[in-house]
Amino acid sequence: RLLGEHWRHFMTLQFEKFEHDQIGHDDRMHFVRLVVAGGAVEGDRVREGIGRAGAQLFIARYGGEIVGVAALKVPLEDYRTTLKEKSGHELSQSAFPRELGYVAVHTEHGGRGLARSLCDFAMRYAGDQGVFATTGTPQMLTSILPKLGFRWVGKVWLGDPNTKTGQKPDLHLMVRPKTLSTPETVG
Repeated sequence: RLLGEHWRHFMTLQFEKFEHDQIGHDDRMHFVRLVVAGGAVEGDRVREGIGRAGAQLFIARYGGEIVGVAALKVPLEDYRTTLKEKSGHELSQSAFPRELGYVAVHTEHGGRGLARSLCDFAMRYAGDQGVFATTGTPQMLTSILPKLGFRWVGKVWLGDPNTKTGQKPDLHLMVRPKTLSTPETVG
């Protein structure tokens, strides 16, 4: 036991990026399970979203175990239309080609800034593209996304019931418009 505690002290947090078709089966399954555990999105929707061409997946590992995930998704036109109807804000493909989403952190690793680090890591790959996100999470709405250049637009709407709690969250649309130049972007 002592050796286990000692080893844990030296483990490091690692961030990885995968294209939609490069992630291994086990990592894909862990990604989906972690997102679904939050109750906001059903597994079929997550699998479809992370499997779509152009999606980029971001994983945080601690001691080899996946402890957090996020994605830069490629939203379909019907989803954009639905969001426009709910929020009252236009989300054209040309202005906002990507969506930041599926941000989830294992409960044992929450409260340590991991969601912020994952979002920051993902946004470096977004470069100067316009990106949007939908959230009902206060921390994402008031802290994480604004620090990454997102702002709240449109009106608040009621989301689908959380599969764990049954509650319908108040959802907000956040956008980060295309920038002329973004330092520290990676390709």
